Amino acid sequence: MATERPGLGLKWRVVWDEPRSGARNMALDHALAISPRPGEGVVRLYSWINPTVSFGRNEPSAGLYDTEAAKRRGIDFVRRPTGGRAVLHDAELTYAVVAPARAVGGLKAAYLKINNGIARGLADLGADVTVAESGVTLAPDAGPCFQVPAPGEVVTPEGKVVGSAQVRIGSVLLQHGSIILDGDQSVLNELAGGTEDVVQPGTLRSQIGAVGTHAVAEAIVEGLRLALGGSWDEGDYRSGELAEADWLEKERYGKDEWTWEK
Repeated sequence: MATERPGLGLKWRVVWDEPRSGARNMALDHALAISPRPGEGVVRLYSWINPTVSFGRNEPSAGLYDTEAAKRRGIDFVRRPTGGRAVLHDAELTYAVVAPARAVGGLKAAYLKINNGIARGLADLGADVTVAESGVTLAPDAGPCFQVPAPGEVVTPEGKVVGSAQVRIGSVLLQHGSIILDGDQSVLNELAGGTEDVVQPGTLRSQIGAVGTHAVAEAIVEGLRLALGGSWDEGDYRSGELAEADWLEKERYGKDEWTWEK
């Protein structure tokens, strides 16, 4: 794969996806990261067929959640390829950014660029959001993602509204995350048998009222375009990406051994 210099404009492909299962969503994000083309980045916007708890790559999960209670409530589980901590994906829009790591300045610089772009898009919708200058970076076993913002995350006065995680796969960056439209994360605590109060996320509903995922997605794409530069066009998956996703869903993300291995 050709190397890209920081600041070199990329050609960005925007994929507007339909709701999918947790296993399929993670397989598609991962497949995009292992199927790069020189000079190209991908932004994927999607949602989830069922409420789904996703675990960070190294987060303990085995024996910690009441899977039978989750099944009765129609909640699925999946493990992400990225780090971070547990998230309930429900009333949200999820984004993924895939790009050559060098072309976006490395992981730390990309994290700020991407989150600043998301914050700009949400602000254009009328939300009172900022990118946190301080915060706490917690260990994988420290509890749900939205309890505490880390430096560089997007927050409202009520709390964190976007939770993001990264991984570098070869020379490619994958960053994806949840943009909370409504609801809370208390189900995570209930399924884990917790009794203490849970710090709740900020929501777009509390900021700007009811808003649809398409409007949020359009605003996010525009914010990312301004933050990341380059040329932008809508597109779809390539056949090789779908083949990789099929394999990853079958052999990794759809398997209980992967989800509950830690």
